[in-house]
Amino acid sequence: MQRRHFLAALAGLPIAMGLPGLARAQTPSRLTVLVYLHGGNDAYNTWVPYTDPLYRELRPTLAVPRDAVLKVTPTHGFHPSFAPLAPLFERGELALVQGIGQPGITQQHYRDCEMVFTGANEDEFPVDGWAARGLAKLAGAPDAVADVAAFDLLDIRESDPMGPFRGEKQRVLQIHHPQELVTGLRVTDCVHEANGPGRARLARGVAPIAVPALRTAFGDDQFGQCVRAGVLLAAADPGLRVLHLTLNGHDGDKHNSVDTHWAQLKWHGDALSRLAKGLVALKAGLEEIGRWNDTMVATYDEFGRSPVENGEGGTHHGSATTHFVLGGRVKGGLYGEAPKLLRVHQIGGPDPVIDTRRLWTTVVSRWWGADASGVFADRHAPLDILKA
Repeated sequence: MQRRHFLAALAGLPIAMGLPGLARAQTPSRLTVLVYLHGGNDAYNTWVPYTDPLYRELRPTLAVPRDAVLKVTPTHGFHPSFAPLAPLFERGELALVQGIGQPGITQQHYRDCEMVFTGANEDEFPVDGWAARGLAKLAGAPDAVADVAAFDLLDIRESDPMGPFRGEKQRVLQIHHPQELVTGLRVTDCVHEANGPGRARLARGVAPIAVPALRTAFGDDQFGQCVRAGVLLAAADPGLRVLHLTLNGHDGDKHNSVDTHWAQLKWHGDALSRLAKGLVALKAGLEEIGRWNDTMVATYDEFGRSPVENGEGGTHHGSATTHFVLGGRVKGGLYGEAPKLLRVHQIGGPDPVIDTRRLWTTVVSRWWGADASGVFADRHAPLDILKA
C-alpha cells in the first residue's frame, strides 16, 4: 500500500480552490454514506425489546424504562435519544436490519475490525478492503478529485487507517479537521492513492466553484461538523461516490461512546442523540443540494454488545446487532429478526441471522451496479432493501 501526502498542494487552499474541475462533472454519481459506530453499538438499548422480561432481568440497571421507550411495534421501540429518526421510520424512509453481524467474529476489536473492513472469513486475511474491491470494478468519474471522502478514518485504527478502502487503486481524500473545511480555511491532510491523478488535479486546481450557503442546521459536535463538511463535499464534487463518517466519543473523547464497557447510562444516550441528529441533518442537507434521491446511508460496526450488563454499569462486546439504512430509494421497514434473548447461551448473545456481507453485496451489486463476484470469497444474496 502506497501513501502520498499532499500537504503542500492542499494547505491553505480554500474549498473552492482545493476541489478543481468539479463544476464540470455532468451527472452526479450515486452516493454511499457509510457511518461507522466506533467500538460496537448496543443494539438492545437502541432498538429496545421493551416487552421481554428477560431484557430487564439481564439489565437490572441499564434497561431503558418502558415508559421512556418510543414504541414502534408491539415488542420493540427506539431509545428516547433516537427520537429525531422516529418520523423517518414512520414514513417508510428508514430500514432497520435486525440480527446483523459477521460470522466468526472474536469480539476483539483488532481482528474483528480487520474482518469487517475486508469482508473476510475467519480464516482469511485479505490485503484490501471490501469497498476498495467493489469500487475497483467501477470506472472512475474523470473530473472527481476522489472516489471517497473519509472523516476520522485514522481514529478507527492507527495501524490500518484506510479501513474498508485500503488497497492500491482508490483515491481517498482523508479529512481530519472538518471544521477547517467547513469554514473554508483549507482542505487538509492527504489524498491516498497509487497512481497519482488526484495529485495532478489538486496541483493545477485554480478554478473556483460555488459552495452553497446551506440552510440546514448541523450539530456543533465533531460528528455534526463531519456531516456538514460531507454535504459540502457532495455539493462540490458530483463524482464523489462514498462518504465515510465515524461516530466517535463525545468531542473526540477516546472513551468511545458506543464502546460502553462502563458508565453506559452517561454515554450511550449522548451518542445516539448525536447519531440521530446527524443523520437527520445529513438527509436535510443532501435534499437541499439535490442528492438525497441518489444516496444510500448505512451504519456499521465490528460487533454488537452483550445482552447482559457487567458490573461496571456497562456492557461487554457481543455479536448480533441492529443497523440502520436510509436514503431516497431505500424501502423502509424491518428486515431480519431481532435477537431473541431466550436463545442466549453465551455472554456475547445470539449469533447473527443476517451476514453483514449481504448488506455490502447490496451496496456493490444493487447500488453501485457492479459485479459483486470476487468481492467476497463466498456469494452473499443482496437484501431486498432498495426501490426499483
